[in-house]
Amino acid sequence: MRIAVLAVLAVVMVTGHAAAAWQEYIYLDRNVAIQFPAPPQVRAATHQSTLLKGLPATIYSAEDDHVLYRLTVVDLAGHTDAATNLLNEAAYVLMREGDLLFTDFPRVYNDERAIYGLTLVVDRTDGSRARSSLYVSKGRLYIAEAIVQPARGDKDMTVPSRFDQTIRFPPDGRFD
Repeated sequence: MRIAVLAVLAVVMVTGHAAAAWQEYIYLDRNVAIQFPAPPQVRAATHQSTLLKGLPATIYSAEDDHVLYRLTVVDLAGHTDAATNLLNEAAYVLMREGDLLFTDFPRVYNDERAIYGLTLVVDRTDGSRARSSLYVSKGRLYIAEAIVQPARGDKDMTVPSRFDQTIRFPPDGRFD
């Protein structure tokens, strides 16, 4: 009986510690909040597109347990009429990186606040697996990715139990 109690306690402690490590990071200037397992690094970039050149982007990234978590926020710079094409182009580029395993159409919020997106899971040619969710909201393209790398020396990928981020967009510009 004591062994069973100790085993359950050990599982709760390990699981509780892993869940506690995740924290939501709010970027009011980008109209987004997203969870990362560690404080993300931030860098400026330029979004690569055949449709529009030189779109400024910000990339937030953190790594944990062979998984790279990344959020790319692309400022559409007034080109909101091209938003759907930019989202589809980005999805097409991601899809071409390997074998497409799964496609879904996620939704953030309900009713008139709903923001619909596109999720892809791709087994990439470099041996990694990427889960990417793409959204357009308020003049920005958001690409949230979890890229699972195979453990060193393993032929098969070990996929952690959690490799998806929670993302929110404030409908009224506030997260409270």
